[in-house]
Amino acid sequence: MARASDSGRQWASDSAGSARWAQDSDQRTGRASDSRTPGLGRAWGASEENQALTQHQMLTSGLELGQAVELFCGAKTAEGLSPRSITWYRMILDRLIGRLGADRPVDGITLPELRAWLVGLRSSLAPISVAGYVRGLRAVGNWLAADGLAEARAFRTLARPRVPHKVIEPLSDGDLRRLLAACGPRDRAILLLLLDTGLRVSEAAGICLRDLRPDGTIKVMGKGAKERVVPVGSAARTAIIRYLERRGEANAGAPLFLGQSGEALTLHGIQQLLERLKDRVGVAGRCSPHTFRHTFARSYLVNGGDVFTLQRILGHTSLEMVRRYVALSDTDVANRHRAASPADRLVGPKRRAAGAGAESTDAPPARATGQASRSTGEAFRWTARRSSSSRST
Repeated sequence: MARASDSGRQWASDSAGSARWAQDSDQRTGRASDSRTPGLGRAWGASEENQALTQHQMLTSGLELGQAVELFCGAKTAEGLSPRSITWYRMILDRLIGRLGADRPVDGITLPELRAWLVGLRSSLAPISVAGYVRGLRAVGNWLAADGLAEARAFRTLARPRVPHKVIEPLSDGDLRRLLAACGPRDRAILLLLLDTGLRVSEAAGICLRDLRPDGTIKVMGKGAKERVVPVGSAARTAIIRYLERRGEANAGAPLFLGQSGEALTLHGIQQLLERLKDRVGVAGRCSPHTFRHTFARSYLVNGGDVFTLQRILGHTSLEMVRRYVALSDTDVANRHRAASPADRLVGPKRRAAGAGAESTDAPPARATGQASRSTGEAFRWTARRSSSSRST
């Protein structure tokens, strides 16, 4: 057995050295249907018995909703869709079965029925969650139609509802400092990691010791079973190392963050941790792992990062999703405008002074003395610093 702290020190000292769920599967994986086998199409995830039963139902009363759910989830499992996505699909479809019944023929379900069900969900779900239900139902309908199992017209023709665009306010520096001041070693490591990387809560909870790379980065498993490597700053690395020094023995496959029971800290555990810290220090606004993701995105851009690198760190396939995380405050916008105002640069006071013989101000102002710049390599270099207090404990 190796000590977790040994893994942390090796990770630190070698400087040489994962709102969109469930898209239509055809967009991600392409169709796998065979036009020479009508009636079965892509239902290769189902057993031969289920395929025969499905074909018989199609010729008689039509495919029932409960059978359609099993065929769809079985096929998506065989296609390699992530367990979380399949669980999400099944949750939606099970709720629909609870409303309409498992023996209801899919092609007998009407569009007004689905609309009435979705309207009823709005009493307990946010609009963005209802929009996710619509995406899921459309994906199921498209799959059934492509396989020739059912026409599923009501599912396929559901209109995507409009979702109000709400800006998630990032955490202020004062709130962040109060939260960190109330943390122990483990919680401090978690908060600084979320703040410095913008990881999804599921990604942070899934990190193992072997995912700590010698070059000061972390390998995470994102949505769609896509791995990516995320850089981590020195402050977050140091906090993780100090936490690991207090850990007991563990192998490389052990989870990075443990709960009080010694088991892996789950994503729900991280969410509850932030709720407790929020109540303890009196943070007024929202304080969730997703709030930290927004806070990271905003701070990264304000501090000079670019959107393309941000997209890669966040693990998004399109810039459209990155835009949803970025909300500059009024002060940020005013400062940006002040620095880049076209009218001020053309006829502002400084330009007029330059035209009168003063020194031109086209060049950006020099940095204040003592404000040293740091290279990217230096910023991401791991530190092996260990405090005497951590060794003594």
